[in-house]
Amino acid sequence: MNQPERRETSPEEHQKGGVPFFPDHFVKEMSVMALVAAILWFLATLMPMPMGEPADPLRTPPGIKPEWYFLAVFQILKYVPKDAGIIFSFLIFPPLLMLFPLTYNWYSKYTYGRLVVHTIGALGVLTAVFLSLLAYLGFE
Repeated sequence: MNQPERRETSPEEHQKGGVPFFPDHFVKEMSVMALVAAILWFLATLMPMPMGEPADPLRTPPGIKPEWYFLAVFQILKYVPKDAGIIFSFLIFPPLLMLFPLTYNWYSKYTYGRLVVHTIGALGVLTAVFLSLLAYLGFE
């Protein structure tokens, strides 16, 4: 097969449009990138960073806390069995919150329906705030 000949660019072409990006600049940039990657690879194998002690999945390091919105769940998992806490926190409570707007008119017809639901909601919020404060302050 005949391969196309690569023609040299003249100085007049450089002034008109410059050097084409591919393959001229592309090959230069890839060469520099490969050289930098090779140097980094060489230095990483020559002087590896120490890793420290292996992780223990059964022991949480001291001082580790979740974000503020997970503090109540983090604290409740300390007081109840793990399976019960996970089932309540992620499989029962969120669907109840999603169904709340759909059932609001149903129970508000009754005399004490609104009072009962609002009391339960307020107790839930106060419990979540209390558990979050316990977790934030570091109580077991």
